[in-house]
Amino acid sequence: MNSLTKRKTTQDYEEKLVNFPKNTRENIQATINNFKKFTSEQYKSTPDQICGELIDIKKSKGDEDYEDALYSMLQNWIDWNGTIHTGAYTIRTRFSIIRSYLYHLGAKTNPQDIKQLLKFPKKIREERYPLKKQELRDLVLAQTRNPKRQALYLACSSSGMRMGEALKICKKDLDFSLERIIVRIKAEYTKTKSARTTFLSKECGEKVKMYLKDLDEYDSVFSDSKKDNKMRNEQMALATALEALGYNQKYESNRFYKITSHSFRAFYFTAAVRKHDENYAHMMVGHGGYLMQYDRLNDEEKLKMYLELEPELVVFDQTRNELEIKKLKQDNESIEQLRIEIRKLRENQAKQDKKILDSMRREGIIPN
Repeated sequence: MNSLTKRKTTQDYEEKLVNFPKNTRENIQATINNFKKFTSEQYKSTPDQICGELIDIKKSKGDEDYEDALYSMLQNWIDWNGTIHTGAYTIRTRFSIIRSYLYHLGAKTNPQDIKQLLKFPKKIREERYPLKKQELRDLVLAQTRNPKRQALYLACSSSGMRMGEALKICKKDLDFSLERIIVRIKAEYTKTKSARTTFLSKECGEKVKMYLKDLDEYDSVFSDSKKDNKMRNEQMALATALEALGYNQKYESNRFYKITSHSFRAFYFTAAVRKHDENYAHMMVGHGGYLMQYDRLNDEEKLKMYLELEPELVVFDQTRNELEIKKLKQDNESIEQLRIEIRKLRENQAKQDKKILDSMRREGIIPN
């Protein structure tokens, strides 16, 4: 076999994973490891050997026998994952990775055949758990010894950032030109590869300012870790806090915690939908498909909408009280200004009326 016809291997596939983002790379590798375990347990073989046998079947016996063997093996893999309590959604996600992996090894699948020949477990859609403000407050307080982690939780819940995005934010990504700290999220930080702008709440900003002066321009704002496994560290820290606080309830379908790093983002999204509308919320958290009217807003206009939303995002009562007092003062100042303007209008109108009456008297229209 020459170099042009050399059969591709799992090792070749794994070596290419270095070009993928870390989280994607880890998910793909975990799926490959899952498939390796399956072939070892069920066939006493390896993925490379299994695919080699499939290719040989296709050459010697034809497409029909090849397809029977391929889809029988894939159905076994699906069923095997069910026996080890892999969730239906996870099986579907892993299958899309397995298709690419098998394609690399020479075993190609067909979308129509998949639809007709494979049976996946149905997804169980449990009602998503809404993070309560008291729970968020307790999680923040539980991290008293780690101000950056406190700021991380407040940032995700008050800005709509994904935790993975927040962990990439550097000091240079913050803009202090307005009343609230602006976060300029670069496209390369985001899941959708689309840059966007968001804000940190007053209480989050105050927490960040406590240590910001000690950071260099390229230092992480919300993590002390210099390693690539920041997200995993934060997930473990959150799980530890949930267990300690007794907030460790899990979904029955997949045994995941009901409160996860995504719960902070969902907390923001829910508040944004209720205060403004769904399109605004989708835009601020970086979802695609929203209407375009908000793209035309400048930073000052976006801030105005954010300040209207902020009281629903703050965790601590003192901050909320301060915001409400400030708003009352601003409302009172506006009312007083309006009274002054009305008084001036009345005075000007009275002067105009007097001029008209004086003119009419001089012209004899009305008696003196």
